[in-house]
Amino acid sequence: MNMTRSVLAALLLSVFVPAQAADATAQRAGYDKLVADWTAANRDYRAALKELQATDEYKAARDARDSAKLRELSSKLTRPDGKAFGARALELADQAGKDGAMPFYVFAVANFGDKDTALTVVERVEQDYITSAAIVPLLENAMSLTRYLGAEKGAAFLDRVVAENEDPVAKAWAMYWQAQSLQRNRNATAEDKQTAEKMLVDAEKLAAGSDLADRIAAPRFEQENLQIGMVAPDIQGADIEGVAFRLADYRGKVVLLDFWGFW
Repeated sequence: MNMTRSVLAALLLSVFVPAQAADATAQRAGYDKLVADWTAANRDYRAALKELQATDEYKAARDARDSAKLRELSSKLTRPDGKAFGARALELADQAGKDGAMPFYVFAVANFGDKDTALTVVERVEQDYITSAAIVPLLENAMSLTRYLGAEKGAAFLDRVVAENEDPVAKAWAMYWQAQSLQRNRNATAEDKQTAEKMLVDAEKLAAGSDLADRIAAPRFEQENLQIGMVAPDIQGADIEGVAFRLADYRGKVVLLDFWGFW
């Protein structure tokens, strides 16, 4: 009997695991196609806009500062349909299920600029992910999300994450955006600013070792190390030939530092 059960379990596993792999491959393909189509639509729009801006009619309107004419000319271009792309992303998320939906939600909120899509994403996230670590990528773009929600609903969403999510990085991201909101408020009191600073301190501790902790620490590092007249912190790395170097090796010389990367 035990041997029969073992054989049956092995047979079921041999079917289930390839099916899972196939589903994951299909989900990835759907996501990649969504991103590629959105990128292409924006590229086509920018190319059409550049072509329009090169016309004599557009240049004349620009030189005359005729904003009405510029709007009229620009209105003839077809912008990427964020609402249609949003509906497509939500459909793909449905197909992916709870375990695979989050990348579609994150991309939709960060790119499509459609309020209805964002509100639907929040509704689904509050239902399925409010206590999950899987919410972290969405929280990295929380300012985009709360822009659609409005101040009150956005604050309530972040409050729920802080109160209900036990993942330290998820909680830290929510606290970070709460602090940012307080600091950017023109009517913030001295007490509000102190509250924001405490939130940032607590968030940095929770997010220790993550990119968020570095982001929180960056302004303090700049204030303490990168002011005019201070000795620049030593920087170590490799040049384009792979040869190791240190900034200190160039002390006494004029040095131009060009920091760049691919995002």
